[in-house]
Amino acid sequence: MDTIYRFLRKIFYDKSLVDELMDRSQFITVPAHTKVLEEDKYIKVVPLVFEGRIRVMRQDESGKEILLYYINPGESCALSIAAGLNRTKSVAYAETEMETKMLAIPVDIIKDLHYRYPQFNDFLLLLFHNRFNELILFIDSIAFKTMDFRLIQHLKQKQKKAGENTIHTTHQHLADELGTAREVISRLLKQLERDGKIINYRSKIEILAPM
Repeated sequence: MDTIYRFLRKIFYDKSLVDELMDRSQFITVPAHTKVLEEDKYIKVVPLVFEGRIRVMRQDESGKEILLYYINPGESCALSIAAGLNRTKSVAYAETEMETKMLAIPVDIIKDLHYRYPQFNDFLLLLFHNRFNELILFIDSIAFKTMDFRLIQHLKQKQKKAGENTIHTTHQHLADELGTAREVISRLLKQLERDGKIINYRSKIEILAPM
């Protein structure tokens, strides 16, 4: 637990705040591809990611999905916090992309800490600011960018987060994240492969050249 404590102290310098988070929350490890937040459900706990990554998705009535944003180490879920504090149902769901270690913070604790610790309030405001900017960029990409441009930008983002040129994903996974059909993604990936930019493997893509 010392590692978690040091991790939290880097985010929240206030020792009393960190002690309360540790005492009043639960540290859990969640397997890959596991839902941690349900759409159209009331929020009971909010994740603060320590290690791993969570993707926040939205699904329409037909089952079509689209990626809203990722929750990386040191981050939490703005949509869940907003729903929890306002006691409304979640408009999205969240799923671990890999095995993820996180602090599960009860919503009532977030509300309490928000009022008593200015530093925790600053953390929430910065989180909402960053998520708002991400969603604006997301809306811009849908409204103004072609799918091939969006796919390339998405692959670059995944490459950067992975820290290597091999991206472990599937065509269907990419299609879900970008809100399009698998056939569209497969066609665009084949074109990138013909252009010598990537190599398609089963469940992974290798980046060969700058895109």
